[in-house]
Amino acid sequence: MENRITVLQIIPRMRAGGAELGCLQVAEALVEAGHRSFVASEGGRMVEAIEAAGATHITMPLASKNPFVMWRNSKRLIDIIRAERVDIIHARSRAPAWSALRAARVTGIRFVTTYHSEYSERGRIKRFYNGVMARADRVVSVSDNMRGLIQSRYGLPLDRIPVIHRAFDPARFDPAAVTPERLDALRAQIGIRPEDRIVLLPGRITRRKSQAHLIEAAGILKARGIENFVCVFAGEVEKQDYMAELDRRTRALGLTERVRFPGNVSDMAALYRLAAVSLNISEFEGLPRVALEAQAMGVPVIVSDTGPGREVALTAPDAPPEAATGLRVPFAQPPALAEALGELLGWPEPQRAAMGARAAAHVRSRYTLDRLTRGYLAVYRELMGQNA
Repeated sequence: MENRITVLQIIPRMRAGGAELGCLQVAEALVEAGHRSFVASEGGRMVEAIEAAGATHITMPLASKNPFVMWRNSKRLIDIIRAERVDIIHARSRAPAWSALRAARVTGIRFVTTYHSEYSERGRIKRFYNGVMARADRVVSVSDNMRGLIQSRYGLPLDRIPVIHRAFDPARFDPAAVTPERLDALRAQIGIRPEDRIVLLPGRITRRKSQAHLIEAAGILKARGIENFVCVFAGEVEKQDYMAELDRRTRALGLTERVRFPGNVSDMAALYRLAAVSLNISEFEGLPRVALEAQAMGVPVIVSDTGPGREVALTAPDAPPEAATGLRVPFAQPPALAEALGELLGWPEPQRAAMGARAAAHVRSRYTLDRLTRGYLAVYRELMGQNA
């Protein structure tokens, strides 16, 4: 193929997560467009999907922050780049980005990063460590909000910071494709009844995702006599001590019958279909893909006022009530979250369904997978001097 590009994406692990899914989506798009796609990581359950897409996975200890291991990784990346004639190396996390930066400089190839999250800037060492993400030829931002943060932190010209929004797969997240049998199977798996109203918080069980705040809000609702809901926290546990803390608080508030931790759920489309509301109340996030997926499935969302909350969902006061796709709450304030949940759960079904329909129309007009993949391919072609 003329103008064939070889891209090596590097990421710590290929487990479930927004960065990992984006990596997979780009790998698939490269192969589909006739290019060569390599992904290097420590491995994980998504490696099978990478290889099924026709990309090549290379196992390396890329999650390590040990300087010696990072240096060895850079040497191996140099060997891979030369052996496979890689044109572009694309890093999606800070530790592997340091290895990629050295490899790109030694071999003279193009270097791309994707800035996925609002990294903490506490202290000079942390700022220096984070800064590797801004030392690429192109620093892809996953949201408009994040682009402004990158520009203010590093003073980069805006033409070096293309915005490529995270996206959902409309074929996978299609409400009409979810059968009653899938819903019944998922209810049985999680242990919920048809009459239960699901308050969904999808994502890894980690402190920055704010599961603790939802548990506190659920406790407030229970104290008010509102118990027609079940909170479902769908995601893998990142730290067992935090999970133990959540379990203790759940029991202390008498919420054992109102809380479920099913781990990773393979049929997320069905889970969104069961949900009355889906939450993204993280402390910080680049652009929460789960909020896109929920809205695509016709589910109203509650988002926090930090980061891209007002970007990913249409909420008051920025949007009038008749245009809103969700509610926005102050970060880390369970009483405010309880108020929003109580309001939304108290709506008649036609009102909730109308908001869900607006949500689906909103994300399907702006956050499609096709836009994401075309955006990355355009960046790669531009760096190779090809017409985008």
